[in-house]
Amino acid sequence: MRTFIIILLAMLSVNLVHSQTHPPKNTEHFVIQYVIGENTEYQTPYYILRSESEYPKILIDAGIHGDEVAGIYACDTVMKYINIYEGCVGFIPMVNIQAFKQNVRGVGVDLNQVFPGDKNGKIYEERLAFEFMDFVKEFNPDYVINLHEAWTKFDENLYGKQKDKSFGQTFITNSETFSDYLVRSHLNTNKYIPNPEYKFRIQYFPFKANHSMDNIIDKLKIPSYTVETLRTLPLADRIKYHELCILTFIEECGVKFTYWK
Repeated sequence: MRTFIIILLAMLSVNLVHSQTHPPKNTEHFVIQYVIGENTEYQTPYYILRSESEYPKILIDAGIHGDEVAGIYACDTVMKYINIYEGCVGFIPMVNIQAFKQNVRGVGVDLNQVFPGDKNGKIYEERLAFEFMDFVKEFNPDYVINLHEAWTKFDENLYGKQKDKSFGQTFITNSETFSDYLVRSHLNTNKYIPNPEYKFRIQYFPFKANHSMDNIIDKLKIPSYTVETLRTLPLADRIKYHELCILTFIEECGVKFTYWK
């Protein structure tokens, strides 16, 4: 893996800040920055925030769907305001950068329908999926958290009719047995959401062979979960929900940090 080290978080290049205060000038972690898909049309940056200890380790990805932007902005905010002193956190804020630039779900096809990808695929999403999986395998985190957004809040009746369209304010797992890690993250996230209407729920969704989460679990044997916020909420609210979820999943993973925002 070719990398270069950037010491100051202020030098991060995502440039999507939605925070109200200034980040700390000094941190106890260092930042490794490079790209997936070097010299391709889908070249996209990733950032590894690491202390002296490599583990525990978690990866946060957003922007698999380019028009689901709240997770992208939340990643940027957390990267700029977190100070990690034990463990490691990776961020891929804009997985499908071309779709993000065009504010569309996908450009050629839906990226989340072509995993595990194809190194020699005719469309870039197939090659991007392959390189994304290759990066996750090399990074080898304890957990991978995927940030998404849904147009419809979870509803039992609606879910029975259209199972892929009713996920707002949920944590998705493909296991009918919920892990202790997921349960703790769910409970501790909801502690900070006073309105019961917008608390998250854990939702089981059966294995799909072409989804990123399922391939990370099946092919790489790494636990992975998806966060879905409700897209009909104001963008600022959705960013805050994603920010809260990111920090809770990081904390429950065992990474030690302070947060300066």
